[in-house]
Parts: sequence; structure tokens; C-alpha cells
Amino acid sequence: MQLDWRIHFLGWHFFRNEPWHWPPGRIENYFAPAGTAIGFTDSIPLLAFLLKPFSSWLPETFQYLGLWLLTCFILQGVFGALLARLWTPSRLLQLLAATFFVLMPTLLIRVGHPSLCAHWLLLWALWFYFRGESGGAQPVSAQLALGLIAGLMHPYLAVMVLAVLAALAVKDWNRHAAAGFTAAIAAVLSGWWLAGLFTVSGADNLSSDGFSYYSLNLLSPITPSGWSTLLPSMPLATEGQAYEGFQYFGAGTLALTIVAAAMVLVARPRLPRRVLWPVVAATMICAIYALSPRVTLGATTLVDVSHLVSDRFALFRATGRFFWPLGYLLLTGTLALVSTRLAPRAAIATLTLALAVQLVDLSAAHQQRYATSRSAAFHAWENPLRASLWHQALPHYDHLVLYPPRQCASAPIGFEGPAYLAGLHGLTINSAEVARFDDPARIAYCAHLSQQMATGMVDERSIYLMDQATAAQFKSVAVTPLACGPIDVMTVCVSQASYQTWRAGAELGE
Repeated sequence: MQLDWRIHFLGWHFFRNEPWHWPPGRIENYFAPAGTAIGFTDSIPLLAFLLKPFSSWLPETFQYLGLWLLTCFILQGVFGALLARLWTPSRLLQLLAATFFVLMPTLLIRVGHPSLCAHWLLLWALWFYFRGESGGAQPVSAQLALGLIAGLMHPYLAVMVLAVLAALAVKDWNRHAAAGFTAAIAAVLSGWWLAGLFTVSGADNLSSDGFSYYSLNLLSPITPSGWSTLLPSMPLATEGQAYEGFQYFGAGTLALTIVAAAMVLVARPRLPRRVLWPVVAATMICAIYALSPRVTLGATTLVDVSHLVSDRFALFRATGRFFWPLGYLLLTGTLALVSTRLAPRAAIATLTLALAVQLVDLSAAHQQRYATSRSAAFHAWENPLRASLWHQALPHYDHLVLYPPRQCASAPIGFEGPAYLAGLHGLTINSAEVARFDDPARIAYCAHLSQQMATGMVDERSIYLMDQATAAQFKSVAVTPLACGPIDVMTVCVSQASYQTWRAGAELGE
């Protein structure tokens, strides 16, 4: 029985690989079958699909993350300006508003998680929502396109987009609105299907580890978690809240929000409740989910009903992210109030001053990340598996098997080096970094692999990586003669028969 594990590192392996296939005799893995589940790899399926036809013209190590990040920030500004255009004809006010959206710390902190940098999808959905009030239409085809792109981007973002589009359907409440929302749902599901998100079996048993750990803290919008030069950080209940629950607005945006709130209290403007309540309700529901069943204020747990909540609610265990729609709605409302309630010059001056405060507040965090991203260490990776012998041996095999892999026990080496080599030569690999997994399938795989090793079952198309003692034990019980020897820091075992096909000119262990 062959193993069938495949890494799609940042979408690259899928992008370079042959068309999808379901190899005979594969065993169920705990995250996804080969070639079908790029959606489980945080690797921007949309770009992988768009670039795959050009793979034969591009270098093996081609990657598109820098271009993707640039695109995300550009589109964040574009949709920010489109939103501002709904309430002001002033190009300068539109530019200032767009800059606030681009400088949202919840976007900036995600640069290290590129697939989640597409916050412009949320702005696009909000633009659809409010555009109708300015005489614009929300075509079914446009909502379908938004749904498909979101479905091919990231499940978390897709669900948030659907929440806003659901509010749009409720607000308009007609056949056209229902058709648009139905089209968006169908498009999201199609994107998920194309990305392979329905390929994992045993979905009811997906691990929920980390649920409530990665939640929103009630203080998250005002505690900078090291991102502010003006405001102090406050203690949080878990370390996960400092990243997945990070929702700091920035001192400039917070000051602007206070100004907008004061305007509402003093002038008491008649807000369009019919327009606002559906989107407020939808984003509030998302925000409540972001709190998780364990509601925290700073380091204090206020309510904990996690024992009453089914694991099904932990399908999106990094719940803190679900505050994003409400966060962007609050920023949109703040900018709209300040821009429309003040005279144009006063609005420009107020936004400019708040923007200056925002820049000063975030300057230290930007400088730190600027220096880090331009350091030699940031762009260097020391692969522990550097011997040229790897490139001679690996093309003769289909599977690279670590024993034990990290999901089963303490692995003899990190997965990064072997995964890189497997990606270069088109091999499958049985070790990876996974956030969610089918735990019963994981246990079954580990038991099956251990039995193979204990009984000496050898796959002719596999190359085995392990420590020296384990390799000696495996060789002693192998039912097929093995050739074992050191390559770099690992001991490698292959069948003697397969070894003869590539040993000329280099001996295993030399």
C-alpha cells in the first residue's frame, strides 16, 4: 500500500505539478489527497489556478507572494477610495480615507500570512452594500464574481464576505437581491470545491485545538500588542489573542472614532436605520463569534460556556478574525461621519491630523518590520539537506517518508528541508505543518506507518529518512534488502534494487 502525501508549499507545488490524479492504493491521509486540496495549504488557490498554465515557461522556484502583497495593498486603497466616493466627491477626502484603510493595523500585521491579506474583499462587499443607496446597482454577476474570488482565496474571508452580502439581501429584500446572494453562495461553494476543501473525510472529527485561544479580547481594538508608540499594551488572556485576536485600530483611527462619536452625541443626526441595521446585525454576529465561548476582558475571563458549545462551532477556530467586518464597518462609518458633518476644509484638516497621528503611532512597528525584511537573515534559509546526492537519488522515487513524521512523534528533522527537496523533484511527503486535521485519520496513519516499520515492509518507490538507530532497526527486519547510509544529517534507506539504478558515480553515505 503506497503512501500519498503531498505538500503544496505556498501553492508552488500544485502550480508546478502535473494534473490532478488519484493514485491507486493510496491510504487516507489526515489533511488531503494529492493534487486536490490546495485550499488547505493557505496558498491562494486563485493565483495557483491562474498561473498554472504558464508553469512550463517559469522557473521551478517561481513565487508570487511579493506581487500578491502589492496587489492586496493597492486594491485595499482602491476599494477604500470607492467607498469614500459614495459620500464625498472630494478627491482629497477620498485619498485620505483610502490611506486609513491601507494603514489598518489588522491588515498590516497579516503581511506574514499572505492569503489573509485580501481584506479588500471585505471592502468590496461593503461597497456593494452601500452603493445601492447612491443609485448604483448590485448586479448578480458582480456578486457571483466576488463570491468566486473569495471562495478561491481563503475560507475565513469567504464567510465574512457572505455575511455582508446576506445583509445586502435582507436590506434590499427583493427577488434580484435574493438571486445575487444565491449566486454568491453558489460561487463560494464552487471556489471551495475547486480548491479541494471538500476532500477531507471525517470532517466531524476535525481537530478543534486552539478554539477560544485564538479569540477576540474585548480590549483588542484599543490594546496595541506592541504596535503603538503612543499607547501602552494591556495584558491579554492568551498569547493567541495578540495575533489572531489582534484588532488594534491605531491611535489616529481611535481619535477619529471619538470625534465621530461626539458628533453623533451632540448633533444627534438621523441615521438611516433601514440601511444600517442589516449590516450592523451581520457584522455584530461575526464579532460575537470572534469572542468565542470564552469571553475575556484583558487577562480576566468574564464568561466561559465552552463546555456547552459543540466542536462544530470550532470549524473556524481562529475566531478573533471575525471582528474584521465590524472593524471595517466602524472605520467606514467614522470616515463618512467626519467627511460629511464637517465643512470640507475642516474635514480635510481633521483627517490629515488623525492620519499623522496614525503614522506616528505605527512608525516603530513599521521601522522594525522594514529593518527585518531587509536583513540578510530574513532572506536566507539554511537547508540542512544540501548534499548533491539528494538530487541524484530523489528523481528515482515517488515518495519521501520521514519516520517518524512530526504528526506522529518527535521527528528526526524539521519538515522544511525534506519538503523543499520533495517539491523540487515532485515527490510526495508524509510530514507537514497543518492547522486543522482529522485526528482519527492521523492516529490511523501513524499506527499503519509504525506497523510497516516494525514488520519491515519496504516500498520500492519510497526513500526513507530517519535517525541512525531507527534505520538500523528497520534494516534488520526489512523483508526486502535495504541500502542505508548517511546523507547530510539524516540516515537514508532505500531498497537495494532501486539503489542500483542511481548509485553509479556516488555511493550512499559518501
